[in-house]
Order: sequence, then C-alpha cells, then structure tokens
Amino acid sequence: MRNTQNAIKSITCLLLLAICQIAPSKAQANPIAPSARNEAKNTFIVGAGAFNLIYLVVNRLDNVDVTTQNDSFVFSTITTNTTAPLYYLKYENKLGRKHTLGLNFANSGFTVGGLVRDSFFINDMGALTQLNLQLKYKTASLNVRYNYTFNPDAKVQIYWGMGMGIRTNKVFISTNDSKLLNKFAIPGINVASVPTVGFESTLGFKGIIADHLGWYAELGIAKSVFQGGISYSF
Repeated sequence: MRNTQNAIKSITCLLLLAICQIAPSKAQANPIAPSARNEAKNTFIVGAGAFNLIYLVVNRLDNVDVTTQNDSFVFSTITTNTTAPLYYLKYENKLGRKHTLGLNFANSGFTVGGLVRDSFFINDMGALTQLNLQLKYKTASLNVRYNYTFNPDAKVQIYWGMGMGIRTNKVFISTNDSKLLNKFAIPGINVASVPTVGFESTLGFKGIIADHLGWYAELGIAKSVFQGGISYSF
C-alpha cells in the first residue's frame, strides 16, 4: 500500500506543477529564439505508477478478515501480501515537432501467500500439516512506442501515445509440501514463464522544470492507470 500512496503523492505534485505552468507568466519570451526543450532530440524518462488494479487487490488483503470468508476463498490465514515497485524507464527520439518514437520499459509484481483453507498433508515427519502456499508474480514489458503531441509550442504539452512489444510473465511458487512443489516444477525449477504481447495506450501531459529537466504524467492503459515522473532532454 505504501508504494501506491507514494506514487499518488508524486503524481499529485506533478499535476500541481502543471497548473502553475499553465498560469500566465509575467516574463516575456523571445518568440524568435527556440527554447532548449524544442531543440532537444533525445529524452530519457523515469516514472512511477499508481492505481494498478492487481496492486489494489493485493494491498487490501491487509484488512481482510479471512474468518468471515466463504469456502471459495483460498486462504484461511494470509502470511504475505506485498507489491514490488512499479516503475517506468523510457527513451524518446524526436522525429518532428509533433512526433516521437522510442522504447518503454515497465516493471511490476506482487507476492501473496498463506495457509490454504481445508488443505492438509502428512509431512516427512509423519505429522498432519496445513498447506502453506506462496505465489510470487513478476512482469516486465518492453514496448516500441509512438507519441503524437497536439500542442508542441505550449508550456504544458498534451500528447497521445501507443506502444507494442513483448511482455514477460514469471510465476514463482513455493510451498511446504515437496510433493506438490514437484508438480509445479519445470525441470526441477518452480518457475513458469510465458511471454506475451505487450500493449499500452495513454494520454499524457509534460512540461519544463528547468533547462533540460522536465516532468510528465500519463493516464490510460499501461501497467498502471496513472503514472508520472521526470525527464531529461538533450
């Protein structure tokens, strides 16, 4: 939950910064001399995500009373529910005043574990033991992305982007039942990985903080509903 709250605070600060940038400036700009931002051809971006739907479900397990759950709920006791940092790394190359092409990397994951309801086995010591199962999920995406900027001369630029690429999905399973673990194992390793097609489409806003340094915020289909961060252009 802490990762999500920190990301929300970061995006809120970025939106407040956007409002300040939209406000009229008293200083007069030279309309002839192009800004450093317009001259930049390459941009590196680091961002954090918020409002990932799976993260919301995992984080809510902190407050779940498993004793009131029906028999369809997997765990009778939850021992682990954590989320990995949800972050974005991006590179953009400016093709024209309104067009950029680049690469987007995104990473996320979570871990959920506990005692499985109504599931017991005889362990190696001959004792009746309740099954303890932990599921760890990690996913990363690398997409080629195109952005179209609607107002390239504005202080706060609005853009739309779409990307496609590859997405990795890794599942790590651990349990106190060695026989059950062998059923999940792939040649002795309890890891399953199924690459899939990655896709993203977001509406974004970006502006300038200082020379070469900027900010961005996006809303749409990605590893999170919202994301925001800082950029460096040169």
